[in-house]
Amino acid sequence: MQKRYQVFISSTRLDLEEERRTLTDALLLNQFIPVGMEHFPASPDKAWPIIKRFIDECDFYVLVIGGMYGSLNPENGISYTESEYHYAAQVNKPLLAFVHEDINSLPASKVERTSGRRRKLADFTARVEANLIRAAWRDADNLATKVTAALNRAVQESAAVGWVRADTVPEQFGVFNDDLLIPCARLGIRQVSVDGVAGPDMQDNLERARTVRIMSTSAVRLLEIYKQSFVTAIRSGGSIKVLLPDPQSGFLTDVEESESGYGPRGVKISDEITIVRNRLLEILGEAAPTNSGRPPVSPGTVEIGYFSTHLRSTLVLCDDHWGWLTLTLPPARAPETASLVLNGGDRSLLRVCVRHFDRTWDVVTARRATELLGP
Repeated sequence: MQKRYQVFISSTRLDLEEERRTLTDALLLNQFIPVGMEHFPASPDKAWPIIKRFIDECDFYVLVIGGMYGSLNPENGISYTESEYHYAAQVNKPLLAFVHEDINSLPASKVERTSGRRRKLADFTARVEANLIRAAWRDADNLATKVTAALNRAVQESAAVGWVRADTVPEQFGVFNDDLLIPCARLGIRQVSVDGVAGPDMQDNLERARTVRIMSTSAVRLLEIYKQSFVTAIRSGGSIKVLLPDPQSGFLTDVEESESGYGPRGVKISDEITIVRNRLLEILGEAAPTNSGRPPVSPGTVEIGYFSTHLRSTLVLCDDHWGWLTLTLPPARAPETASLVLNGGDRSLLRVCVRHFDRTWDVVTARRATELLGP
């Protein structure tokens, strides 16, 4: 899908009219969409909200500094150019800065006349140079060449949204729908969590489930974040089955060796498994019936099974209707990896995960590698 990227050009106007015109032409020739002060209302008071909206809509922000500081924004007492720069940084726009290589070589009409305004320009320039890698420019053509080259590199390195022609969307969406959306729907993939955070969806399903199946390399973070949800599930009579690696297995040794080159991990995974067991005992203790005057509900059960090897994924399965699948690949750990939210269905990935868990549980049971926890 061919995209065009919108570029906000930020600079003073009176001293850089030629440079802005040359740069705008160069951006158009390179298939960019330039936006600048030429598109704003004559009144600065009315322009500032529009300026912010244009910056919001742009994919890249280009700052050009010459010999003038520019007119002041009455809202903050700094120039409109510097105000634009601060706002673009605030909304996390990719910033590209270009500073004139020798202000002293500019004609008098293109530099500030008072020492106070020259100091403001110098301070602004220093702040930009402290925060960004900037390029120097000497004339209009040189500026246009450097800006377009920098933008073409930035397009390859950034995740800018860009614009596409409206008449290409149906065709592109059809391919996207056939190749991705329909297969995901058939597999029951309801959502992708890019950062591996489940949020309230996990909590709600854990608390309602009659059977929770967990398969993990340690499950430390899971039990830490959702401890109260597990307590609620046990109090309601639900059962929890947790598959963990055998602390003495070669599988765990291999995983720990793989992760050792990824920086200090703190606690070893084999030690984490002991922590998980203790946390499960704490959950059972908190879920035990109390003298609350209400009819007692038989609490559920917690079992641990110890496997010696498995495809390294994290599974959280709530009954047969909701699942959380993380394809964890060392040296990353589950909280550092994208995850899939799964729903049930005859040909769903959730059913495959449930069968995989149950088959692994049968294997460790046959090997007498399961443990029923109790208070």
